[in-house]
Amino acid sequence: MRRHRIVVAAAVLAIMASACGGKSSTNSSTSSSPETTTAGSETTAATPAESTTPAPAQDATLKLAFTSDMDPPDPDTNYQVQGSNVMGSVYEGLLEYAPDSSTEFKGLLAESWTAAADGLSYTFKLRSGLTFADGTPLTSVELKAGFERRSNEAVKSPSSYMLLPVAGYETPDPLTFIVKMKYPESAFLSYMASSFSPKAINPKVLADNAADNAIEYLKTQSAGSGPYVISTFVLGQEYQLTRNENYWGEKPYYAKVSIRIIPDAASQVVQLQGGDLDILAGQPAATTSTFEGSKDFQVVTFPVLRKAQLWVNTQAGPTADPAFRAALRSAIDRASLVDQVWGKYATVSKQMYPTGMIADGLAADDWTFDPAPLSGLAAGKKITLAYPADRPADQQAAEALQTQLSATGLDVELVPTQDADAYGWASDLSSAPNLYYRVPFPDSNHPDTWARLFWYNNVASGFGGFLNFLGSGTTAGDTAMDAGLPAVDDKVVAEKYDAAAKELHDQVGIITLADVPDVFIAKAGITGFAHWLPMPLTLALKVLRVG
Repeated sequence: MRRHRIVVAAAVLAIMASACGGKSSTNSSTSSSPETTTAGSETTAATPAESTTPAPAQDATLKLAFTSDMDPPDPDTNYQVQGSNVMGSVYEGLLEYAPDSSTEFKGLLAESWTAAADGLSYTFKLRSGLTFADGTPLTSVELKAGFERRSNEAVKSPSSYMLLPVAGYETPDPLTFIVKMKYPESAFLSYMASSFSPKAINPKVLADNAADNAIEYLKTQSAGSGPYVISTFVLGQEYQLTRNENYWGEKPYYAKVSIRIIPDAASQVVQLQGGDLDILAGQPAATTSTFEGSKDFQVVTFPVLRKAQLWVNTQAGPTADPAFRAALRSAIDRASLVDQVWGKYATVSKQMYPTGMIADGLAADDWTFDPAPLSGLAAGKKITLAYPADRPADQQAAEALQTQLSATGLDVELVPTQDADAYGWASDLSSAPNLYYRVPFPDSNHPDTWARLFWYNNVASGFGGFLNFLGSGTTAGDTAMDAGLPAVDDKVVAEKYDAAAKELHDQVGIITLADVPDVFIAKAGITGFAHWLPMPLTLALKVLRVG
């Protein structure tokens, strides 16, 4: 069994899990059958990009805001949702998710691709005429250099796990890039479409800065092939992107993108209303609802792979008792919780995975709301419910859960928690909280990127579980995941990840609550909204326009 050394990423992934979020009443689409395997013998061709009108503006600036600084914009070390708008605008990989927030893959640098029936090789045909922002040609050789940097241990890429199954690369001609695998991995194509996939990096930059693998250079500058380049990067203040006039594809409408750091959500709203910002993301549901029906603004939402859930400590305190866990779960009224916390901007969870990650009918997480069993067990018992301290929306959800559970007579103490503290709980479950509330998201649409990260029980093996905060999961669940990842048959993949989910449901090691979409508030008149299913808080900036 190959070792999924994702542990390097665990600390950084906490930032990603702060997702809040996304389907427009006029711009939404979902797919009912997610792609969960990579093997096959047919060639998949990229869909040509649709023509964008009107023509690129000469001096228009798109004005956005982040609540905090993003990590350095290095395509191999940036592993954070906050910077995804920037990284997706300046760098490109082989594939991407369809811009309608569905599970479909689209070609980006690749024009078409073929997966071998045994899952041991992938052949990508690149588009002709690809260039980096400075005009340097981008061929299979340059792409190979970007992939090799991702695996360079000196770079310390948290997403290098995506290339662990790779044996090597072949570049038989400038437009052909072949990936040879050590073993099949059903998630591989989903990795290549991920926002965190390996990217093409300008070879001149890598050569000129070879002494440190261009690590210092890429902390503030870009070296990609995307529609924008980084022109200003000042931590704590502002990032500016400028249109790449050498872009191989259709040039974006906006000549510049300005992203300012504005930590306070209310201040962002004031600046949007005053004309100093164009689009907001991640605002509370109560704020978002005030913009509905406005002639000056629009609310745009997209499906996203994100789920509000509870991790349950199955090893300590009252929640070590299976009967107590089952009673606690049945005392949660998810419909009421959704209505109170998110209103129409979320739906009651029905599956252990986010909606769209596995076929409907699989991985069910259903129960009948009934507080009576917990009322019969609650006397004299106390539990702790932790939640991320710096996220007001998470606090609101935790308080709503506290109210529901306390109504049974259970003593529920809320524990606001810093992300860094949550990583140590699994090593000492006796002093860890009983419940942990959070709204995470995965790297891609493959179910392994959810199950292995959040549910894998045998963390010591190095195969997963690095965000399994409270040690949930079972040996049988781990075995199912380990059988699903190398499978080359769609049915087998679905069967194994369904089995893993059933283990967690039956154990009551995870309690899912709501599927929370991505929601944006934008000025009226802005169009061209495009969104990738696995990535919250992110839009395809290159297709946004006015009119």
